[in-house]
Amino acid sequence: MNPRTAGRALDAVSPGDARSWLLVPGTRTRELEDRGSGADAVVLDLEDGVAPAERARARDEIHDWAVRGGRAWIRVNAATTADWGVDLDFAARCPGILGVVLAKTESAEQVDATVARLGGFDGGLIGLVESATGVLEAVSIARAKSLTRLAFGSGDFRHDTAATDDSATVMGARAHLVLASRSAGLPAPIDGPSLASDVDGLRAYCRRSLATGMGGMLCVKPDHVPVIDTEFAPSPDDVQRARELLARPADSIDGSYLPRLRAAEAILVRARTYRIDVVEPDPARSLVVGAEGADR
Repeated sequence: MNPRTAGRALDAVSPGDARSWLLVPGTRTRELEDRGSGADAVVLDLEDGVAPAERARARDEIHDWAVRGGRAWIRVNAATTADWGVDLDFAARCPGILGVVLAKTESAEQVDATVARLGGFDGGLIGLVESATGVLEAVSIARAKSLTRLAFGSGDFRHDTAATDDSATVMGARAHLVLASRSAGLPAPIDGPSLASDVDGLRAYCRRSLATGMGGMLCVKPDHVPVIDTEFAPSPDDVQRARELLARPADSIDGSYLPRLRAAEAILVRARTYRIDVVEPDPARSLVVGAEGADR
């Protein structure tokens, strides 16, 4: 299989809209060639997924894969490590690198230093927040120049805080990243991987994440991808209700409906993004909603 097929979904979904982010160790690019991914985004890992002694080999393998047409993001080591600069220099010169995920991001200064080290690199940059310090600095991190999106390293955060995944501490951290992203005008953040071992557990995890305000999820198992993509997209019922609301005569809707109309339009926008069948809303209604909403 041509390595280009591993990034086929990336051609359709922007980084800000991507739902499934499949983490693959940089030493295992062959798996992408053998079966593809189907994910909205692929992240080749140079950090925790690769032993320190194997990182040079991982870079070589990623480069060979990219030269053959592969395209992906890469997760680089934390700014406090010796591998950080080596990883970034590699990312800046390697073909096919769509963006960088900065592990263990804890300050806006680390983001700025990463951008500076990358030089003229024109790919995206995601700040992966994985510690109490990073969560508390999330507002300034989100406002750093050139940041594409925030992500939550829930596993390392749980280790750092000795909190369980369903604790108020971890849920509060998710909420804080959502608020920081919204305040900075970034897309909804990407959640950490699910610990679920079954489909029902994964669905429940995705729904809880979405209800918190997250917009996507990291995963390490390819079979999690279709579940994540389904749960983070509007359901057929969501789309139908949005259509019905937007089909109502404009003169039957007062100002109290404006938030619902905006939400309905947003659902249809997301449905189009993910290529879910949508009947276009009346353009005149969209203009009315936008104008009235601006006055509120």
